[in-house]
Amino acid sequence: MRILRLCAALLPLACGAAHAAATAETQAALATLWRDEPAVTDRVRIDPIQLVPEPSDLLLLDDGVWTVSDKVPMIFRLEPPADGAGGWVAKRWTPAGMPEKTDLEAMTVLPTGEVLIASEINGVIFVLSQFPERVCAAWITGVDARCFIGPDNCGIEALAVVPGGRLFVAKERETRGAWLFDLPDKPCAAHTLTGRTYLKLPDEIGADISAATFDAPSGHLLLVARSRQKVLEFEVPPPTPGDTSPRPLHLVGEFSFALTERALGYPGGLFYNQVEGIAVDPNRVLLLMVDNNRQESSRFKDRRAALIRFFPIPTPRVEPRALR
Repeated sequence: MRILRLCAALLPLACGAAHAAATAETQAALATLWRDEPAVTDRVRIDPIQLVPEPSDLLLLDDGVWTVSDKVPMIFRLEPPADGAGGWVAKRWTPAGMPEKTDLEAMTVLPTGEVLIASEINGVIFVLSQFPERVCAAWITGVDARCFIGPDNCGIEALAVVPGGRLFVAKERETRGAWLFDLPDKPCAAHTLTGRTYLKLPDEIGADISAATFDAPSGHLLLVARSRQKVLEFEVPPPTPGDTSPRPLHLVGEFSFALTERALGYPGGLFYNQVEGIAVDPNRVLLLMVDNNRQESSRFKDRRAALIRFFPIPTPRVEPRALR
């Protein structure tokens, strides 16, 4: 009888541990889809980008791949080469209402279809309707762009719309930081964003954050830890209306792209990492945008930026066992 009681007592613990392990495996599954194997062409594809000066961030929208430049107030749609070689080609737009003096760094799209683009130098987020033609409003975040040394170039570097009507905003560095804001009800109206909630960042992020995206199928937030050369996968804190006390970001997975980035051969090697855009497409392909920062790539033999695609590992097919 004692043995039966002991087994009954231990069973919930065993089941709970098994459930926790299964949950952790499911949560980390997204980051385990890819491999950092630049020489394996069916896993990793590296292409140069034509005609985009220092691209930053990525947005997948209307079956297109979009980016911005931190040097000119333009939006670019990237098109793959027709012959499969020669690099991606960009078409470009200068949106009406976009100030000439900007440093465009981050993009995301609202549930209502408007596109948000952040300027790093002043903490402003521009709202574009009829994308990519027109700016309809500007939002003030209050995110400080000042650096310890040099010009104001340490501001917003990452945006992502997350569940609960909230906007994730990350400051690049010196010191890096991240917050959640409430999304306004009327996008095409001037706003100072409210509901600012500070996020506690784990040490794994390192010195800087350079890009973010929310992955709806997994429900997770992906951040690029640029100096660590990793994509980090986080749970999104649940909404807490009226409560803006600090919230932790819980890490559930990570993917290193260090070998692939080094294969580009930009100067600086281990100390000058440049991934500044991230997206995941419906086929679970991870896309990373690499800002060339006017540097020459030994791989391309010129000064073009790069688009890296990591293709997911095929799931082995399990054949049903024949009945005996």
